[in-house]
Amino acid sequence: MRIVFIHGFGETAEVFDQIAPKLSGEHTYVSLWEALGNDPRRNLRISDFSQELIDKYAIVPEDLVIGHSLGGKIAYHIKQLQNNRIVQLASWTQQVRVKMPIKNPNVALWLARWGLLFNPVVKRYLMKQYRRPQSVPYYESALDNLISGHRNCVVNQLRLVLEPVQLEAAKSPDLRIHSRRDNIIRYPKEPFIEVPGDHFSLLTNPTEVVEAIRTNL
Repeated sequence: MRIVFIHGFGETAEVFDQIAPKLSGEHTYVSLWEALGNDPRRNLRISDFSQELIDKYAIVPEDLVIGHSLGGKIAYHIKQLQNNRIVQLASWTQQVRVKMPIKNPNVALWLARWGLLFNPVVKRYLMKQYRRPQSVPYYESALDNLISGHRNCVVNQLRLVLEPVQLEAAKSPDLRIHSRRDNIIRYPKEPFIEVPGDHFSLLTNPTEVVEAIRTNL
């Protein structure tokens, strides 16, 4: 069995470092930074991008797709396209579950495009608001990536975060794993497996996350 891992907004494949070695099978890691590229993509749609990933990484229906945060949203769209089994880690299928400090998507994209949404000043503010000591290094790392990464690629990722989910629930995720202390994505209204930790439980509490995957798939 092959497992395809998709990281979240501002993250890299390293977010899976604590759980991937404990899951048997061939591993493939999707890089959103590479796949989205550094050119502006104003007409980007998550369903089209999900098909791009299927083609680029030769994802077949037999593959298990595990996505964290934005990666889980993408995994959900891959499931709609070819019915893969998927695991959502700290992710969502209802857009209202995303906690956004700026409610207007167009304003958020404009600020990101001009470097006003992710910069050292904003980072200092966000770090003061982030009251989850256990996962501070991982949150800070994602912010640093968003500050140092190519601005067009950051905007491309943000487009995927902000695009409304407009899919039927006929092909629901096979497994949702979430922490109620997640202060970035609210826990799902649908059934989910609760684990300790917060948005980065796969790094802070990998044993519980792996056990949830092994037991429920």
